[in-house]
Amino acid sequence: MRIIKEILILPLLIVMCCSNTSFYKGKVINENDEITWSENRKLTWEDFKGIPPDDPVEFTVAVTCSTMDFEFHNTKNYKIESKFIKSKSWTVTDDSKMLAHEQLHFDITELYVRKIRRSFDSLSIIKITNYSQYDKIYQSNIQKCHKYQDLYDNEVLGNHQNQQQWIKSVTSQLLKLKKFEQI
Repeated sequence: MRIIKEILILPLLIVMCCSNTSFYKGKVINENDEITWSENRKLTWEDFKGIPPDDPVEFTVAVTCSTMDFEFHNTKNYKIESKFIKSKSWTVTDDSKMLAHEQLHFDITELYVRKIRRSFDSLSIIKITNYSQYDKIYQSNIQKCHKYQDLYDNEVLGNHQNQQQWIKSVTSQLLKLKKFEQI
């Protein structure tokens, strides 16, 4: 069994995206420390259990850590989920607009997880069984997700109107890929 864990750390105001892709045997993060993405479960500031660094990046008031948790056994037996990691996410604010910003980072992670599921389903339909093809799609979408997260931060920095446009756009994209939501 292979488990690939991709961690995206995304702050509110400063673009800072760190990732670590590793192969693990078994879960590394305690399940009580994770929130699996759900349309009906939005983040609250109480979910941000991490401790801000002693010397945080200037203007950073919150960091959201979300993962693309990927387990691949074979083409018919794989699982990929968006998860929020409480202990690695932190805040020094309780502003509701900033919470909406952080929620959208988590939503963007879910968007790319759905894109990966759609691509995997396409490969499965044409009976592609080579793991490297699946991994290539996974890795490519991770990179696209990083770029999209950065673009989001860059375009909404201090601009509430742009934030609202992004919320509408990501929500619309999630709806278009509703078929690929984890059940």
